Amino acid sequence: MTSVWTGTMNESDTKVSSKEAAALVSAFYESLARGRMVDALDLVATDAVLRDESGNESRGIGAIARSLLPYREPNEIALERIESTGPDVHVQFRTKKRARRYRGSISVDRGRIRSVRLERTS
Repeated sequence: MTSVWTGTMNESDTKVSSKEAAALVSAFYESLARGRMVDALDLVATDAVLRDESGNESRGIGAIARSLLPYREPNEIALERIESTGPDVHVQFRTKKRARRYRGSISVDRGRIRSVRLERTS
């Protein structure tokens, strides 16, 4: 037997509080910092988009996984700051091996990271 949901999704079903969005993004970076790629990717939507500091886009979970490979070693990144305004989260983090700092804008929807835009700050 197959059931079909015929209800409608209301606006409150898709909204994420600032606290929830910040917690999700924090868990993402914590997983990366511990070298737990699978856990980090579990927080990303399958059709998400990541735009790196060079303007290159990775679309979909497979492409995003490949773009995050340089960060798979434990303690490679450290989250320094996180601020949230609704579903939009802004972070600042640094990489240890290359000693670089980045700023990121992350959009969260329905309990998953939908988009990430990174820019290098130093």
